[in-house]
Amino acid sequence: MYALYAWGDFIGAVGLDRRPAWLDPAVLRGEQQVIDESLMIGDTDTLLVDGPGTLFQIDDDDENLVPGSALIGRDLSGVTWRVSRIRAATDGTREDALRIVAAIMEGGDFYEEDERHEYNSVPVGEIVTLWEDDHGQWTLAMVEL
Repeated sequence: MYALYAWGDFIGAVGLDRRPAWLDPAVLRGEQQVIDESLMIGDTDTLLVDGPGTLFQIDDDDENLVPGSALIGRDLSGVTWRVSRIRAATDGTREDALRIVAAIMEGGDFYEEDERHEYNSVPVGEIVTLWEDDHGQWTLAMVEL
């Protein structure tokens, strides 16, 4: 099974990482999408999100990211949280993850990252391929779960 994660400076720059819609229990259960015009990469359509698999940073701890599914029913009042790694909604196949990447790469601003990082920036599974944009705003990672 494969997953596609997206993160970068863009989500913090536009405040996308702290929108209350992320904590909607229906989103965290995967029953509803986060609808936001900023939730796109480049000139693509709005990115559909896997809410339960999206990873959150709690209390500025970027070492121990928490999946959205673990936040259902959790009281986060008084807690600092933000979306750290957005998991794109796919059917779990490599081909579907690559379909999304191909649509994003049509703009020509992304390149495949050749180097493997010693630190797994997505703390689930194993990173198969990384892509980064020329502007340092987005990183994409295909992960084998």
